[in-house]
Amino acid sequence: MSNVIYLICSLPSLTFGQSPPISMDEFLQDARKQLSQRSFKKLETVDIQNIITGRGELKGFMTLFESFHGDLSKIRKAKVQNLNPNLTTLPKHILGKNPLEREQLIMQWQWEELSSFETGKTFTPTEVFIYKLKLQILCRLQSFNVNRGSQVLQAIVNPINKKENSQC
Repeated sequence: MSNVIYLICSLPSLTFGQSPPISMDEFLQDARKQLSQRSFKKLETVDIQNIITGRGELKGFMTLFESFHGDLSKIRKAKVQNLNPNLTTLPKHILGKNPLEREQLIMQWQWEELSSFETGKTFTPTEVFIYKLKLQILCRLQSFNVNRGSQVLQAIVNPINKKENSQC
């Protein structure tokens, strides 16, 4: 327990929308030093893109995350059918946004839900798990780059030009 307290106290604070003050590798190195092998193995499996069903420490967030995926499915189906989806978890104001803005708003929503979920869980393994999830959100948010995104889009939309350009 004291190692969890030391780890949490030694980690820099995270703020949504700012650059991560620590890399994921640095965080995991610190966690490996401070946590038991069992706790660290649990921490390694925590991933914002793949919340594992049955994880006791994050059970409430998992339930919310499953509902979130249901809403994403509704958004995709509604777009194909040109209807308005009936969202149960996500805020409805995200619907009118472009894909980048929508993704950023979804990450902000996830961040806020994680923050409310961590309330009252001070100096526990759950707080370490939530820290990792929030760090993943910041890393992903920072990876968004308009120029790089445009290049990827052009490569997908115009793969022939990409092949022609790569031969030069």
